[in-house]
Amino acid sequence: MLIPVEDARKKIDELKFPEVRTAYVDLFDAVGKISAEDVFSNVEIPLRDISAMDGFAFNIRDLGKKMKIAGKLYPASKEIPRIKEGEAYYVTTGSPIPEGANTVARIEGTKIEDEYIEVKENVFEGKDIMKKGENVRKGEIIVRKGEIIKPYHLGVLSYQKTIKLKVLDINFAVFASGDEIIPIGEEGEGIPDSISPIIISLLKTFGKVSYLGVAKDNEESVKEFVKKALQYDFIISIGGSSMGEKDYIKKIVSYFGTLLFEGVSTNIIKRCGVGVIENKPFLILPGQIVSAVTSFHEHGLHLISRLLDAEVRKFSEAELGEDIEVQHKMDSVYLLTEQSGKVFPLRWGVGLYNEINKANMFTILKRGKIYRKGEKIIVQRLL
Repeated sequence: MLIPVEDARKKIDELKFPEVRTAYVDLFDAVGKISAEDVFSNVEIPLRDISAMDGFAFNIRDLGKKMKIAGKLYPASKEIPRIKEGEAYYVTTGSPIPEGANTVARIEGTKIEDEYIEVKENVFEGKDIMKKGENVRKGEIIVRKGEIIKPYHLGVLSYQKTIKLKVLDINFAVFASGDEIIPIGEEGEGIPDSISPIIISLLKTFGKVSYLGVAKDNEESVKEFVKKALQYDFIISIGGSSMGEKDYIKKIVSYFGTLLFEGVSTNIIKRCGVGVIENKPFLILPGQIVSAVTSFHEHGLHLISRLLDAEVRKFSEAELGEDIEVQHKMDSVYLLTEQSGKVFPLRWGVGLYNEINKANMFTILKRGKIYRKGEKIIVQRLL
């Protein structure tokens, strides 16, 4: 029985799982992984007031006077002098600001004669000075729980001498199903397993992945694969998810545990099911590329969010670049591509490999409704 996607989301929201597996890893190894905790800054950046430009630091009260160059300061300078009336200090970018100075005139905005300067540019109090903590305040969140750690995070983390980060480290098992499917890396007549490589690559953001191969289209083979998969934290099968006489996955999930739902009343993702065996989520993906990828984002990322107790999905509002009329008998998933700040629908179908390559996001639109150009819709970003 197919249920509304809203009911499927509610069922997943109500799930309770044991504490999720995490690991502490070095900074470089953390890039591309999911932070398993909020990471806060333990220092202020900058640690003190610094110059944002090469120039001369002085007190604004002396503007219009010839000022004596009293010394030079560099980023490595340890002793910070107090400026006297009529004095200016040469500072380079990142240099500490002398005590009592409150503005900086850039090199090109000054005239230097002997040991004196005159300011020839417009300056004001605070000009070209980066205040203590202006960039990052102590206690500010650097990386949120559930956020993908990016190379750009490493600058702030290194600045505060963070050595390791706590990341999500789920152990996934992935297997495909179908007599016609050839396992990854094997030769033979049939259809290569072309969906597992995509899902496995996406899963590496969240932990480790073991590829178990391809189950045959018979009950015993599927049972053996499920038994093998139960040593892992999270199980994903691909194919065998429909209602045909050789589709055994959902039946076997019910045999070993609980099938929460066999599918949803939404086109493209309708044959994706979710179950739980031994307190472990079991995601049953369809064997068509668009269906598998969007189902993974809809239900798989939702399950991962519940395991972590933090949202890993990325939703946003987007403006339609053209009209869309949903003529299907069900609500439907549409792949979208973004161009010049607007989103456009791609070709509709379950097995269109090239459309997945072009897509940035997808949305679910209501049956029988016309969505107009310029209308705002909610989209989910693809990883």
